[in-house]
Amino acid sequence: MAVADRSRSALATVVGWVLVAVVVWFVLRIALGALFWVARGIVMVLLVAGLLWAYLALKDPPTRR
Repeated sequence: MAVADRSRSALATVVGWVLVAVVVWFVLRIALGALFWVARGIVMVLLVAGLLWAYLALKDPPTRR
């Protein structure tokens, strides 16, 4: 019975590590997804602000004397 107990212990260790890997995978996907979402939002705001600035600068250029 010692061999069966040892193999069950090894299998339990493998299953435990697989569970840890799955949990870490999901946490990393959520964390990185949130970071990329924030970064994408910042880029979009900067893009819209840049386009608005360019529109206002080109719409009514300063008059020359």
